Amino acid sequence: MSTSGPSRAAARAFRWLDLVARIGVIAFMLAPGVVIVLLSFSGEPGLRFPPRSWGIRHYRSVAEDETWINAIMTSIGIAVPVAILCVIIGVPAAYALQRTKVPLKGLWTFLGLAPIVIPAVAYAIAVYAFYVQAGWIGFRPALIALNVALAIPFVILIVGAAISRLPPELELVAMSLGASRGRAIVGVTFRLLAPAIMVSAVFCFVTAFDEATFINFVGGPGIRTLPKVVFDSLRFNLDPAITAIATMLMFATGLLLASAAWIRRKQA
Repeated sequence: MSTSGPSRAAARAFRWLDLVARIGVIAFMLAPGVVIVLLSFSGEPGLRFPPRSWGIRHYRSVAEDETWINAIMTSIGIAVPVAILCVIIGVPAAYALQRTKVPLKGLWTFLGLAPIVIPAVAYAIAVYAFYVQAGWIGFRPALIALNVALAIPFVILIVGAAISRLPPELELVAMSLGASRGRAIVGVTFRLLAPAIMVSAVFCFVTAFDEATFINFVGGPGIRTLPKVVFDSLRFNLDPAITAIATMLMFATGLLLASAAWIRRKQA
């Protein structure tokens, strides 16, 4: 008796089960975001789902409230220098780790990646204890330096991976044609690394802009970034405008990451 019929039926059933499971997981992951987006267009003064009326009331509240505007500008004012400093520091570090014989290279690589390995809360408590003793609570340059430490692993990982794919012979060819070593590195290697550097800068910007744990430890009362204001709103008065803020953050972050993916695909 042939078993090809039952085996095909079982394979078809498993494929359908796999499809249903995937759709269920995707729906489960997307459902909270969809609810937030729908609530952001609610015309009611509070949070109610499903809304009984629709409008852009919450977006107007964000645009007219100086607290939200100041928080957005503060976050941008921290994220931009963080992205720039991460590139300035991280690109040479990634190059040194990939192309030079640095003593204890494994240790330096671990230290460079440690901020994304150490649990955030434990790291935040340690940083808080140090900043209290140094008197740096609420000191913006110290907060920027902290965010640089948190974001720089992305530069080391992304740019380091790009460097590892570039043949070192390209620099040797440029040097054989009369270019100095520095000019060969900047004019050849770094130019080819430009897409990876841009992608890493985007990730650093997003990391610093969305950072919500450390700011509550070391930001003090004077520095209120957007994640901190959102957290305070959830904690104290549950302003419905946070749905509009969350929607804008999701779309802005998605757009930036999609741009980074497009840049990397163009590089490949």
